[in-house]
Amino acid sequence: MKTLLKLFFLAALIGLLTGCNKTDAFTDDETADLKKAQVEVTVPFEVNLLGEITELIFDDQECLDGGYPVRAVVETSGNATHMGKVTLTFAFCTGGAPDPAIPNSVYTFAASSFELTGANGDKLFLYNGGDAAILGANVHPDYVTDYWTSIAIVTGGTGRFEGASGELQMNDYCTSIDDYTHHHWTGEITLVKGKK
Repeated sequence: MKTLLKLFFLAALIGLLTGCNKTDAFTDDETADLKKAQVEVTVPFEVNLLGEITELIFDDQECLDGGYPVRAVVETSGNATHMGKVTLTFAFCTGGAPDPAIPNSVYTFAASSFELTGANGDKLFLYNGGDAAILGANVHPDYVTDYWTSIAIVTGGTGRFEGASGELQMNDYCTSIDDYTHHHWTGEITLVKGKK
């Protein structure tokens, strides 16, 4: 029995040594994909905000030069996945001519960048390419006066969001029953592992 046990351990040792001496040849693409998978993680992300229009600026030259008669400033607060309580300030040019390619278009707004800030100070940088505001339709309750959907591109951040990327579907609207802007965004973001 001792001889059989010794033979078993010897065979296991030989198998281990020959396995450790063997090298696999990865292609550069496989190596890059493996390294990327080890340092990034993609997670679902959701943002819910209530906003208040705090300022309308009618003499903003940048907006006027772009064909938009007003710069709107909207202060928001709410919650976001992986961030907890958040704040965000929108400052964007708006009130442009309706887009004839979009049915029920009321006005257009320009592209803008903005920062979603968590309670701990970490920021997520976002970019929106602009879009048209649409009148409420059958998919919304009667009290929705206008709504707009577009894509926010995640362009980075600070703290644990440094190097973040992704896309969020923005679904935003105003109502006749309150003075707030309502913002609900969903999507996925890719985070660099190890950022705190």
